[in-house]
Amino acid sequence: MTIIIIGAMGNIGRRLMAAFPGSIGIDRASGADIVSGLSELDYDAPDVKAAFETADGVIHVATSPNVEAADAEHWDAVIGTARLLAACDRFGIRRVVIPSSDWADPKTRWAIHNPNAYGHSKRVFEEMAHMYNVGHPDRHCVALRIGWVALSPAQAAAAEPWLQANYWDNDRLVAQMRAALGD
Repeated sequence: MTIIIIGAMGNIGRRLMAAFPGSIGIDRASGADIVSGLSELDYDAPDVKAAFETADGVIHVATSPNVEAADAEHWDAVIGTARLLAACDRFGIRRVVIPSSDWADPKTRWAIHNPNAYGHSKRVFEEMAHMYNVGHPDRHCVALRIGWVALSPAQAAAAEPWLQANYWDNDRLVAQMRAALGD
C-alpha cells in the first residue's frame, strides 16, 4: 500500500515514514520527497499529481501540536485540510486519516483546559472526515484523536500525570494509524 504522509518530517511524520516503508513524504522541511507546506501544496504540480495518482491512502499530520498557537495558525490548518480533502476526492483516494485530538472535546479525562481555537479546529476536522465519507460507502476517512507523542521517552517520563495519561509510544501510534487506515 502506497501512503502519502503529509507532515512527514515532523515528530509524528518521521515515525510514520519509518513504519510505512515506501511512503511518499510531503513536508515544508527539507528532506521530504516533496517539499511544500500544506497551504502552498500545488496539487497540479507533476510530482504531487503523480504521488496522488498512485497513492492508496493519505495520512495528514501537518498541523501544529501547540494548543496555544495563534488562532490564524489553526485557521490555516482548517483551510489546508479542506484543500487536501478536495484533492483526495479529485484523485479518488479512498483511505484518509486526518488529525484530531481530545482537545476537540475537552471533557475527556486529560484535556483539563477550556476549548480554544486548537480544539475547535480539531472538531472541524472530525466533521470534515464525516463529510468526506457521506455518499461514498467505499471511502474510509477518519479524524483520529491522536494522543500525545513525546519527543523522547525521557520527555514522556518527566511530563505531568494528565499528559502522561494520554502518551502514545511508537507502537501505539503506528497501530492506531494502521487501524484508522483500515489496514
